[in-house]
Amino acid sequence: MTVIDLPRRSPSPAQAKRSLIPWIFVGGMGVVIVVNSILIYYAMHSWTGIVTAKPYERGIEYNKVLEAQAQQDALGWVFDADIEPWGDSNILTVRITARDGAALDGMALTGRLVRPIDIMPDVPLTFTAAGNGRYTASVVLPKHGQWDLKLKAEKGADWYHLTRRLFVK
Repeated sequence: MTVIDLPRRSPSPAQAKRSLIPWIFVGGMGVVIVVNSILIYYAMHSWTGIVTAKPYERGIEYNKVLEAQAQQDALGWVFDADIEPWGDSNILTVRITARDGAALDGMALTGRLVRPIDIMPDVPLTFTAAGNGRYTASVVLPKHGQWDLKLKAEKGADWYHLTRRLFVK
């Protein structure tokens, strides 16, 4: 019996390409799985974006929110808030005027500063009247940056809720 040794032929470019197609498909699916896994991890371990404690209930009562806002707008009170460094602390100044620009004195203010992007305790505020519609509060903040001023101003039976973004340098 004679063995004939035939010369080996190298695969044609079309055959080589065909043999890579399944591996390209598997590699593409692997990339999709890895990227999706990274996105899922960051979605589960980052800030939720919820800014209201009970968003569903607040949505149901949205007409009450609109009514309260209309009552506040009818008062015509105008608020200006500013925070400036003062030694180791900061001085928060709130100026309240009527629609015609007249200063509103004799208000009772309560409020707090809330960090909008960090989970940290609120900073309570104690205001003192400074005259000419100005009210001041001295506050020591743990961090610089953005803070939300949550304020309730009352005068007699009238009240106004204010949320204002402040930047602390």
